Amino acid sequence: MRKIIFAVTLLLSTLFAQSQINIVRYNDKFSYLKNDTIPKKGFEKIKYIHLYKNVNISFGGELREQFQYYNNQNFGDVPPAFTKASTGQYWHRAMAHTNIEMGSKLRIFAQLGNTFRFINHNPLTPEIDENQLSLHQAFIDYRFQKKWMVRVGRQEISYGNHRLITFREGPNTRLAFDAAVIKYHSEKRRIDIFALTPVTSMQGIFDDKSFEDLIFGIYATDNIVPNKILLDYYFLNFNSNKRRYNYAAGEENRQSYGVRIYSQKPTLNYELEATYQSGKFNQLNISAFGISANVNYKFVSRHNFIIGLSGNYMSGDKNKNDHQLNTFNSIFSKPPFGLIAPIGLSNIVNINPYFKINPTQKWNVYAGVYRIWRQSNQDGTYSPGAGGAVETRPNPRLLFASTKKQIGTLLVMESSYHVNRHLSFGFDASYFFKGQYVKETGKGKDITYCSFKGSYKF
Repeated sequence: MRKIIFAVTLLLSTLFAQSQINIVRYNDKFSYLKNDTIPKKGFEKIKYIHLYKNVNISFGGELREQFQYYNNQNFGDVPPAFTKASTGQYWHRAMAHTNIEMGSKLRIFAQLGNTFRFINHNPLTPEIDENQLSLHQAFIDYRFQKKWMVRVGRQEISYGNHRLITFREGPNTRLAFDAAVIKYHSEKRRIDIFALTPVTSMQGIFDDKSFEDLIFGIYATDNIVPNKILLDYYFLNFNSNKRRYNYAAGEENRQSYGVRIYSQKPTLNYELEATYQSGKFNQLNISAFGISANVNYKFVSRHNFIIGLSGNYMSGDKNKNDHQLNTFNSIFSKPPFGLIAPIGLSNIVNINPYFKINPTQKWNVYAGVYRIWRQSNQDGTYSPGAGGAVETRPNPRLLFASTKKQIGTLLVMESSYHVNRHLSFGFDASYFFKGQYVKETGKGKDITYCSFKGSYKF
């Protein structure tokens, strides 16, 4: 069955070409094709098909093939079920979608997802590696006023800089949510009021689950001074019984209050985000916080040469006996340090000098250095995965064995080459030098990671 699905999706994805593609596919822009005087070439014709009166339909899809190699995965500390800590693997992802517009008020969007992992004989993680066939998105938009809209159904969602809620582009299987969202959008302000639950990706065919965690809240953006001062402010209420802190399970009800101020200027830009979290975990009172900052400057416009400095300060638990939980929960964030190591934004302090450059118009390069520590030596490090807050280090036997904070130094190089607006290739390489904390809580080996991927979108 998996061979048939793989062959069909590969064939379909190599047939089509088009333009105006967004990373979140329901945001694709093809309204210009509605003008009958514009000639449609090739498969631009499937981007605007008139069905009946004011009913129109479009189709699209994408294919991503990626080979990865890990040397000493998770610093050499892998579960007993793993056959080896150093391995290669091949990821396949194919997605196809349709968009139906019925006048200016009603829209239906649906997307199928198909992911596989090959070569690697270690146990796979369905939420990251493989979902053979899924209804990845299926929602309805209804615009009941010019500035107001409601969206209901399964959908990809992201806010801000992807630090709390995102669709996770890096892993093979992207994250979706079953959600109801009321949206207000004007020139100066955007407001989303939402209730959502993450979709738990399963390995088989149409067997995904949801309604295990619940989030409701509001996320707003004010364009105070265009390009110079933009302000995000938000409130999230998160409920889950899947989280563990220092390996203690329990019922979590957590509130996140945050602000983010940033700019979008041609040269000098800044970003500052601060989040405070309260609530209850079992009988513990939650009091946690996170601060993120980024400043960068474009020196050479011709090649977009940018140099920057970013960092995070995310609280960890201070004292196991003080009846408080101080571990910051990054909920459903992006992997902050890429795919090389399972380290999320909980109990973390890091600083990251970096640069970006376009050697040619089609070629993008990013290089950075991450110095990473634990914020508290009374707490471990946690995964950024879909389950969130999964403690990955140390193991329970070594829970408070080390007082060291240095996790290590990570070197990262990411590059992509865009042949055209449809076809691109990417090569990433990373090396993680272990720190003293890693040495004292396991095998503590350096990690090498590299990846080559090709992507085609239509």
